[in-house]
Amino acid sequence: MNTDAQILSDDFINDLAADWYFLSLHLNALGNSCASEISDELIESGLKLKLILKAGQYTYLQPLNICVDRDTFFDIWLDADGDIQTSALFCDAD
Repeated sequence: MNTDAQILSDDFINDLAADWYFLSLHLNALGNSCASEISDELIESGLKLKLILKAGQYTYLQPLNICVDRDTFFDIWLDADGDIQTSALFCDAD
């Protein structure tokens, strides 16, 4: 698999960010009872996502818009500490 080509794909980036978003919600909902597999997957996808967000220079003022479905979106960016931040989900009608 060619990782460079995947990173350049908008669909790959969107899917990676959406997966990371929902894994982090799942992890937060489970708290300490979370399986290590979910935690490991969240870390792995987060590392890839950080590289993409850093390369694209996505910030709070210029976030990356991620499509969850046809009408639902969220924004994602790196904060000043290099941590991934997201907005709440919003609909196209909002």
